[in-house]
Amino acid sequence: MDAVEDPVAVVACLRAEHQNEPWPGRLNGVEVAGVDLASLETRLGGCTYTWVANGGSLHERGMGTVRLVLGQLEAVLPELAEDESAHLWYRLHRMAQLIVAHNTPSIEVTS
Repeated sequence: MDAVEDPVAVVACLRAEHQNEPWPGRLNGVEVAGVDLASLETRLGGCTYTWVANGGSLHERGMGTVRLVLGQLEAVLPELAEDESAHLWYRLHRMAQLIVAHNTPSIEVTS
C-alpha cells in the first residue's frame, strides 16, 4: 500500500464492492475447514461497517472478532472449492488484514 492509499478508504471501497455483489445463496449453511461461511461473512460485515464509520477505530471486542475471523479466513482460503466464490473470501481477507494492521484503538470511557 503506498502512502496515498488511506486504509479506511480502501476498506470502504472493498466493503461497497462486496455489498454490491449478490450473495451466492448456495453458500448458506456451507462449512469449510469447520467454519460456517455465511456466519463468517456476517460477523466481518458488522465489524467493517463499524470500523469505517468510526474512521478506522474499533473497540477491543470488535478487534477480537476481526482477529478471529482473519484466522478463520486463513484456514478457509486454501480449502475453498471453485464453486465457493473464492474471490469473495479473498476480498474479506484483505479487509480483515487492513483493519488489524491499521486500527486506531478507541478510547473507552469508564465511570
